[in-house]
Amino acid sequence: MSRFLPVCYLCILVCFTQCGIKSAIGDILGTANNVTTQVTSVIDNAIGDLSSESANWREILQKAINDLPKDVQSTIRTEMTDLLNRAIAASGSEIRCDADFFRNRLIQGLQNIKAQLLGNQPPPLEPQLCTVIPLAIDMELDPSRRNKIEFYGYDFDKAKIKVLLENGGALTDISSFMDQPTHYHMTLNLGGNGVNLTGASTRIILQWNDRNISSIGILQKTTPICEVKTSPNISISPISFMPPHIGSGDREFDGNGPDIYCTVKLENQGNRVDAVIYMSAKETEDDWTEARGTQKSTIYQADPGWQITEIIGPVESSYSYRDNDHELDKFAGTGPVQTYTFMGDGKGDDVGSNTNVTVKLNALRVTLKQTGNCVTDVAIKNALKFKLLAPNRLNRIRQINPRLITPTQ
Repeated sequence: MSRFLPVCYLCILVCFTQCGIKSAIGDILGTANNVTTQVTSVIDNAIGDLSSESANWREILQKAINDLPKDVQSTIRTEMTDLLNRAIAASGSEIRCDADFFRNRLIQGLQNIKAQLLGNQPPPLEPQLCTVIPLAIDMELDPSRRNKIEFYGYDFDKAKIKVLLENGGALTDISSFMDQPTHYHMTLNLGGNGVNLTGASTRIILQWNDRNISSIGILQKTTPICEVKTSPNISISPISFMPPHIGSGDREFDGNGPDIYCTVKLENQGNRVDAVIYMSAKETEDDWTEARGTQKSTIYQADPGWQITEIIGPVESSYSYRDNDHELDKFAGTGPVQTYTFMGDGKGDDVGSNTNVTVKLNALRVTLKQTGNCVTDVAIKNALKFKLLAPNRLNRIRQINPRLITPTQ
C-alpha cells in the first residue's frame, strides 16, 4: 500500500497547485472587473454631468480623467485625454462651435470609449460640421474674394470626406482641392489652381459614407432664393429592433449580463429622414454570446417639390449599461431619444427571441426648401455676415427680398 503514497502526495500537490492557480486567476479577474466597474462609473458620471445645458465640459472631462483608478488601462486614460485635447484645440479656433456642440460630441466620444471597455463594437463617429464660410458662393463677386470655402467642426481627420462639384446635373470629384490643416478645420481652394467654377456650377457637396452631410450653393446671376419653411412637430411611433446573433456562442446569456450598447442617429437623406439604430449585447463570460446589428427606418418623408435642409435639434444619442435581471429596463434618453426600453437577458434563449430595444423618439422638426436650383435665405444671410456678396447682388436682394438685408448692409 505504501507504494501508492507518492501517487497520493502527487495528487494532493496537483490539487493544491490547481486550486492555487484557480484562486490566482479568480483574483486577477476580480481585480479586472472591479477596475472596469470603476471606470464605467466615472464615465457615466461625466456623461450625466455633460447632459446639463450649463455644464463646463472642460472641467467635467478633466475631473473624469483625474478620477480614473490608477490601475486603469493606459489606453483608456490616453483616449479620454485625447478627447479633451481635441475639444480644447477646436474650441480655440477662429470660428468657434457653440458649447452644445462640444458637450454632445464629448458625450458621444465617452460612450464609444465605454462601449470598447465593455467589449462592444461601437459604430464609427461621423465627422461633424458646425460652421461653413460661406454657405453660398457668389459668382458675381471678384474671384479674389471667393477663393476658398472654410469648414469648422470635429474629427475631420478620422474619416474620409468626399467633395463633389455639381455642374449642370453632372458630379465631379474635387476632393484633391481640399486641405486639412487640423482635425477641426478644412479649406477648399477655389482660386488660382483650385476648383474651376463655371456658369453651369450649381453647388458643392460634402459626402461621408456615400451620404451628403453638407452642401454649398453657387449663386449665378439668375439663381433665385428658395422658399423655406419649418415643419410643425412631427410625432414618431416607437421603433423596435432585435439585433441578430453573431459569433460562435449559443443564444443564451444565462445571467452573465449582457453588456448592452445602443446608438440612435437621425440622418437627413434630402427627401426623407431615417432613424438608424445600432445595438449590441454581449455576454460577460462563458461562451460570450453576442447579438449585434443595425436597423434603418424612415420616420419622415418630405412632400414632392420640397427638400429637407436641416433636422432641427440634436441628431445623435447613445446608451450603455450591464443588464442584471430578466425584466424590461427603461431609461431616459438624450438628444432625439425620449426613452430607451431594453430587454437583455430573458427566460430561455435570448438572441432572436428576447434581446431587443424599443426607442421612443422626441417630436421631429425639420427645415425644408423648394427643390431646384435655388439658394436658401440662410445661405444668403451667411454670405452677408462675412461680406461675401457682390454689390449688384445686394441691390437685387434689396428690391426682391428686403427682409434679408438690414439698413447697414
